[in-house]
Amino acid sequence: MAKQDQFLTTGEFASKAGIPTSSVTKLIRQGKIKAEKKSGKWMILPDQLNEQAVLNSSKPAKKKATLNKPAVTQKDKSAKAKTIAGKMYTVAEFAGLTYLTEFGVKEWLKQGRLSGQQAAGGEWKIDAANLELPGVKRLVR
Repeated sequence: MAKQDQFLTTGEFASKAGIPTSSVTKLIRQGKIKAEKKSGKWMILPDQLNEQAVLNSSKPAKKKATLNKPAVTQKDKSAKAKTIAGKMYTVAEFAGLTYLTEFGVKEWLKQGRLSGQQAAGGEWKIDAANLELPGVKRLVR
């Protein structure tokens, strides 16, 4: 076999091949490239860079086919916003729709993170459009 200094580590090999180190290890384990374990590290001869499996791995990956989802138009978005915008929730209802507590909903209203209207009796009505806000959307149940 070749001298120790002629071998490449998986990191060196990956760098020269232009592929991730994990792909090199995978190719070794699949037997597509030859390597030896030396002191707990895979050592690979530079001539393995010309193996077909390595050359195929360095090509850009093809995009996976996406499911045919109907395109969402601006009209659809605005119709959804209008539907949501007209609806109002009490603090308890809004808390039930999210992982916020009633106290948390009230605090967010005070901080301006949620929009709503306070009735004359002090009861809050929270606009349903708040459910689409990025900070709230992740908390929807």
